[in-house]
Amino acid sequence: MKILTALCLALLVVSAANAQTKTWLPTFGVNFNYMSPTGVMQKNIRNGFGATAAMLLEAPSRRVAAGLEFNITGYGHTRTTTDYVFSDGTTAQMEMTVNNNFASVMGVTRLYFVLDGPIRPYATVKAGYTFFNTTLSIFDPDDGDSCEPLERDILSKDGTFAYSAGGGVRIDVAWLFRSVQKGNFYIDLSSSVLQGGRVEYMNERPPLQSSSGGNGSMHPTRAKEVMADFINTQTQVVHPHHVGYLYNSFLQMVDFRLGMSMRMFR
Repeated sequence: MKILTALCLALLVVSAANAQTKTWLPTFGVNFNYMSPTGVMQKNIRNGFGATAAMLLEAPSRRVAAGLEFNITGYGHTRTTTDYVFSDGTTAQMEMTVNNNFASVMGVTRLYFVLDGPIRPYATVKAGYTFFNTTLSIFDPDDGDSCEPLERDILSKDGTFAYSAGGGVRIDVAWLFRSVQKGNFYIDLSSSVLQGGRVEYMNERPPLQSSSGGNGSMHPTRAKEVMADFINTQTQVVHPHHVGYLYNSFLQMVDFRLGMSMRMFR
């Protein structure tokens, strides 16, 4: 919490120092994300892939930029077939999907080391909140045009405060393609380390299982096994079905990004 407070204060100080009569220039960007868990967390979940949208305001001095970003990343998806019972008592084979995701909302401060030129390296600090969520959905496989599931349930959800530090480089597209107007479109490459408090999250196939060859029942960060109720079409008996495990650990990840940004106004 002390680190989060310090980052927020730094953001306010930087903004106040650069709040001149000149206009702050807005920039909107989207990125493809590759998230790699570290520490204890890498024993529980696999690498994730996602996307980030960010809106930054660059100060008149061009030394700093500040704003907000939203990220969503998926780190696990499984699809199996199960027997589903309808309200009239009939049953049918349905597709069951389990999706593991996390989303982050972060305040961002970026410090540029080079004020002008086609390539501008920078350092960045972030602070915000990260949400973990796992959902189970039942779909009718014969209804390919329907986007709505027959049933949906939230198996797990939790969140924690998070902070991040890293760096990257912004490349003016006009430097690579002469037909593009200078100072309008940029390629962004960046990497950062994400840390946070303790959080509960779910995974159906942790990496530890494949490496140990067992069911991982002695896993030190496992909180409990997650079950869902399904019906046996032969006996009509409702039985619990294993859909994953719940874990508890500190948030620890490394984030790699590749994307594009554009200046909204000149």
